[in-house]
Amino acid sequence: QAGADGIELDVFLLKCGTLVVFHGTGTDQSPGLLKSYCGIDGSILDYTAEEARKLLTFNKDSDEFGCGADLITDDTHCDHYCYVHTLEEVLLTLRDHPDVKPDFVIKIELKGPGTAFPSVELVKKHNMMHRCQFASFNHTRIAEVKSFAPDAITGALWADLPDDFLERCLQVQANEVHFRYDTCTPENVEAAHKAGLGTMAWFRGPKAMTSDSSKYHDCGNEDVEMYKVVLQTGVQSLCANRPSIALEAVSEQVARYISDDEEE
Repeated sequence: QAGADGIELDVFLLKCGTLVVFHGTGTDQSPGLLKSYCGIDGSILDYTAEEARKLLTFNKDSDEFGCGADLITDDTHCDHYCYVHTLEEVLLTLRDHPDVKPDFVIKIELKGPGTAFPSVELVKKHNMMHRCQFASFNHTRIAEVKSFAPDAITGALWADLPDDFLERCLQVQANEVHFRYDTCTPENVEAAHKAGLGTMAWFRGPKAMTSDSSKYHDCGNEDVEMYKVVLQTGVQSLCANRPSIALEAVSEQVARYISDDEEE
């Protein structure tokens, strides 16, 4: 509905051996924390898929969510309207839903240990390797994906960008560099493209972006101007919290390029 041409999913392997889609807070070393999203201590990794589905409810008023509370409940205001889905359920929905285009991209971010092999196997099971891509901040998981599926599209996620990011991306055979938006500079993007790598800029969660917006005086919190600034680096795609606004920025960029070409 927002016009996005893809979606990014955080995926965890629970103790029962089931892959689920969940976000949570925390670091890549301690991911899937429940406090901000569900209002309780612990991690999604403490649960089986059945327990997570039945016991976890979302705090619809959490500022971690980009959507409004009305989208996290239903008309009867049932607090369990939204629940933790398995990756298989999500993949089948995206494959079979009549409103989802067949070229809609699914980026699977591998969170926590043991996620690479079962994620690849599940995607292969449903013949969706042509639509799915794999990314992680833990780049050993990218190397694992490549060992299981050499033709898989993979992305190396970076928060703080080291000087040798290109070498480290190439070492694990990543296909793309995923820059945090404020490290996505023209120089970094050009270097990645020259090395034969694709590029994406990712934006932090809604709460963190609200905090970040106080640092910048020429654009707001994921408004059109912020997206345009990032797009002007030459980056090939955006992973954003506000896809409809990002699409507006893309449309403006395309219109400007067409206008420039006509003038030339």
